[in-house]
Parts: sequence; structure tokens; C-alpha cells
Amino acid sequence: MPKRRLAGLCAALIALCLGATNATAQQNVPMHPMDALTIQEVLATVKLLKAAGHADEATRYPMIRLKEMPKTDVLAWSRGGEMTRTAFVILRRDGKTFEAEVDVTTNMVTLHREVPDVQPNIMMEEWHLAATLTRADPRWQAAVAKRGISDFSKVFCSPTAAGYLDEPGYLGRRLFRVPCFSPGTGEHAYGLPIEGITALVDTDTGVVVDVVDTGVVPLGDDAGKAPEVVDRPALKPVVNISPQGANFDLARGFRVRWQKWSFHLRLERREGPIVSLVRYKDDGTDRLIAYQMALSEMFVPYMDPDPNWSYRSFLDAGEFGLGYLISPLSVGRDCPAHSAFLPAIIPSDLGGLFKVDNALCVFERNTADPAWRHPDAATNTTNSRANVELVVRVIPTIGNYDYVMDYVFTQHGNIKVRVGATGIDAVKAVAAKTMSDPTAAQDTQYGALVAANRVAVYHDHYFSFRLDLDIDGQANRLVRDHLVAKQLPDGNPRRSVWVLEPEVVPREGVADDYVKGRGVWRVVNANHRTQLGHNPSYQLATAHRVTSLLDPGDGPQKRAPFSAHELWVTKYDPSERNAAGRYANQTVPGGGLPEFIADQAPIEDQDIVLWYTVGFHHITRAEDWPVLPTRWHEFTLRPVNYFERSPAIDLAPAFVKSSQ
Repeated sequence: MPKRRLAGLCAALIALCLGATNATAQQNVPMHPMDALTIQEVLATVKLLKAAGHADEATRYPMIRLKEMPKTDVLAWSRGGEMTRTAFVILRRDGKTFEAEVDVTTNMVTLHREVPDVQPNIMMEEWHLAATLTRADPRWQAAVAKRGISDFSKVFCSPTAAGYLDEPGYLGRRLFRVPCFSPGTGEHAYGLPIEGITALVDTDTGVVVDVVDTGVVPLGDDAGKAPEVVDRPALKPVVNISPQGANFDLARGFRVRWQKWSFHLRLERREGPIVSLVRYKDDGTDRLIAYQMALSEMFVPYMDPDPNWSYRSFLDAGEFGLGYLISPLSVGRDCPAHSAFLPAIIPSDLGGLFKVDNALCVFERNTADPAWRHPDAATNTTNSRANVELVVRVIPTIGNYDYVMDYVFTQHGNIKVRVGATGIDAVKAVAAKTMSDPTAAQDTQYGALVAANRVAVYHDHYFSFRLDLDIDGQANRLVRDHLVAKQLPDGNPRRSVWVLEPEVVPREGVADDYVKGRGVWRVVNANHRTQLGHNPSYQLATAHRVTSLLDPGDGPQKRAPFSAHELWVTKYDPSERNAAGRYANQTVPGGGLPEFIADQAPIEDQDIVLWYTVGFHHITRAEDWPVLPTRWHEFTLRPVNYFERSPAIDLAPAFVKSSQ
């Protein structure tokens, strides 16, 4: 992103997050129990907290979100029925953290309590304050001046979460680490890191606690080239359009119907999109597949032990908020022009709201692949069907990275969940200009040289998805189908085959420990049978399997233990929503999933939740600079003996013909 645009975006976000309340696009009356809090509900929540003496004008609100009705009540609700609407709030007042619950149906504060020794998510006001305090600090100014920079006002500082802190005296302090970037002559804000300097800032006290200066590293060549370089001819249009209109229905309240699918959407500050009540109409019956799906946490640790880099082990959802940093989508580039674009109305840090236009898009796409096909030799014809998908997409921008998040519904009964990582690699300034330079081997020990004097540091990405699958109801079990090789008796023309050996996971825990060989996971309803006699199930089909290589005792890894395993399973608990725990910022290690599974509750034929980790090691390369080509990772929820036959068998052989 050009630096001028980035600075403008930051200023705009700060203005919006400091209490703007003129967002008018959100409905004022909730239409469904799963709808996000309305403008009136958010404002009423803050008013009630102030009236009760729990908040004042100086109070900040790191979190205001919907506390959902009990699952049984939501599933029993029908249109027009009564709803209980409750706001869950995290407050920051006088350097202390509090939780509150406000029943906005009865206008009552039903809970208010202090939560000691935790730090809630980062607020935009603090981001701005930490940058301002850093630029004004004499120690920082002296260190930057040694690098030949005199105009401090033009330096771009990008405060980040402090990461793992176990030094004495840091517990309870509201801390940020602040790296900065030289203005340079280009427009790539992240292209000129001022290497070797990091400030540690306490935003509660307004004090720069420390300035780490590990020594001058020359700024080197201006790698700040604008990413939007156009030096090849434009393509003739290649578009995916719906000339006769959409085939999906997007009702008020973010309820979606497409083909035989129906589901509910909402956006929350931490998780971003939440997909609930996913059903498939099978022979006239809306069958429940998933009660809720959402990205519960992200973990991005960098692999450089340098003091200015070793702290960079971000829990992006919990520290920043995927919905909070959601980006407006570009029509025709981020999403097809024929998409339905929806705004996001997000509660702000001051108890108001701000609006992001085009925050979410819903669109159909013809994949240009056959849904199925087969030629008939007798008639010399080919029977095939076009493959069309429905996509729900958001793109949060977290510092230098953009994450394209898709929920994809197919005509085969599949649900694909995809994450595409793009944006700009985080780079470190080094002495080497080429790999032939004497310092190149040392400079590239923890990353790849991507430009003269720039190393993109190796790092990981882990995305923990919370998947509350309810296959035809809540009484489900997790089954691991092991693929086991079998030797055949002597005399058989074959020596071996493989067979499936199912194993039921009996208790909460790390589910990928149940491995005898290669296999697949399924969520099964053992209380139902299809006409063929099968227990209906959905398989968790994975495209790749990557887990953390960090030592379990390493500070960053202790904050994100979910990344050490591919799959966890827990018994449903509505309070267990985030893989690293409710408070990820400066978190005490060991929270989240290890706590959730500590009682080893039995889960056979119970209401269960899967926590699946999509992970990849980012081995950086020259082709990742100056912009990162979108790198996709995904998994699929796939029916296994859920239907009586292929759900795509009844697809029409052709699209509706135009009347013109």
C-alpha cells in the first residue's frame, strides 16, 4: 500500500474508532437471535453501564459483542418469536479490566466484575498514542538520528502487540512494541525498516519504558517501491457475471439462501465472519449440518532470535481483531462486480460505532470445472453439469498482511473454508545487497534476501477454526477412519489392500493423537440412519497438515499451544470460543484449549466442537517482494453417507436462457 494511502487509512480509522455513531446502514431492530448487536443496542449498552456507575467518559470498550441465546433456544426459535438480546462487554477503566453483561431486552446490567491480570485486545487510540510517544522520546530520537534521519515527523511507526513478556515488573502493564520505518523516497511504507531499534511503550501511563538499540544497520537502497507497478498490457476483460441476476437470496439480518443451502451471517470484532445455522434442504427437510463456524484465533510467529524480532509472535484475532481491521472490498478485483456487498457496523473503543462499506461480499462463481460428467458411447453424447459455487468473503488487513477469508458452499453438499495470505512480507534491513556479498550467509540465516539490503524473515501462519458441527442434531461422535494395510493370504494374486478401521474418540483432547496410520476424521450421528442404513456423517477433509515446530517451552509457543496439533475436540461450552483463550494480548501462557480439555469430559454421542488448525510454514522467496502473491490454504467439510445419493445429480443440464 502506498505510504500516503496508509497514513490516510490510519487517520481515518482513528477518527472512526473514537466514537463515530453516524452509521445508518445497520438495521435498528434485530430480525434473528444471531444478528449482531444493532446500533441502538450498542448505544443502550453503554448508557446502561454509565447509569449503573460501571463506566464513565474515560472508559474504553475493547469489546462489545452479542452474547448468544442458549443453543436450545436458538434452535427452537421461529420467525416472529421472542428473543433475549444480551451484550457482552469488556471495559477498560482506570488501568483495570472488567467484564459486563447487559440485557438490552429488559435494560438491565446483569453482570459486572473485575478480571485481574489480563490485557484485552488493542484499541486504535492506543495504537496512535504508542506511535506518538515513541516519536517524541529523546532516546528514540537519538538512536534514529544515528541512522541519518532528522525529520522524525515523517517516520512511520507501526505499534504491535508486545508478545511474550516474562520480565519482572511487566505483569499488569499495558505494553506495546514499536518498530518504525524510514520515509525514504518511495511509497512502500514497509520497505524501509529502521533496523535495530524497538521502543517498549506503556500506554496506561504514557511512558516509553525502554528503547532497544542493538546497533546501526544502514538503511540501504530505497526498497520502498510502490507495489502497484503496471508495466504489461492490460488484459481483455475476463469476467464472471450473472446477467439475469443472482440465484441467492440475502434477507435482512444476513440470512442467506442459495440452491439447497441456508445459513446466517454476522460480523464480530474479534472473529470477523461467523457462519451459523448451516442447513441443507434434503427432500424438503432442512437438515442441520453446522451450528456455527468461525476463525477462533491466528498465530504468526517469526523465526529470528534478534531482540528486535524475537517478540514478533502475533495472535492476530485476539490481539487486534479480524472484524475490527476488516478492509473495504474493491468491486471487480477483491470480489466480482455482480457480488452483493454488505457493510459492517462495528462497536468502537469509545462505545460508539463505525462503519466499513463493502466489508463483506457474497457471490456466485462458475468454476469452469464440471460438477460431474460422463460420455455415453452408445449415443455419442456427453452428459455434464456446470460447477457453480457460492462464496462469502471478507479481507481483514493486519499491518503488512491481508487475509482473504472465504466460506464456499458447493452443489455437492461440501463446505470449503479457505484462507489466502497476501499483502507485504515483513522485512529486515541487512548489509548484503546480493547473495555474493560476504555477509549474505549470516544475513539470510533466518530469512531470504528479497531485495538489496532486505531479508524477509521466515515465519509461520496458523489459523484455528472453531467448528461446531451438529450433524442432524447435537448428539454426535468423532470417528477416526484409519486406513490400514492388510496382507492377503498366500495364493491370492494380490499381496495387499487397505481397509478402513473406524475408531471412536471417547474423550476431549488432542484428536490427532488417534493415529494408527493414514486416515480421515468424521463427525457422525449414530442415532440416525439413512434408508441405506448408514449413520449420516460429515468428513473433515484436509489439504495439508502442518503444525508448529517450536519448542513447547518456548514463550511464544506457550501462548498458542493450539498450533502444536492439527485437531482438538471439546464438549460444547458456549463460553469456549477462542483457541488461545479470551485474553490473548500479553496472555498468561497455557490458556484456551489446554484448559478446555483439562477435565477430559466424555464426548461420545454428545454435543461436540472441533478445533482445526490450518497451518503453513512461510519459507520466504524473492517472488514474495514487493507484494506477496496470494497463497491459499483450505479444508473441506464433505458429506459421507449423509445423503442417499449424490446431491448434485439433480442439477439442471443448462443455465436459464436469456429471453432476449
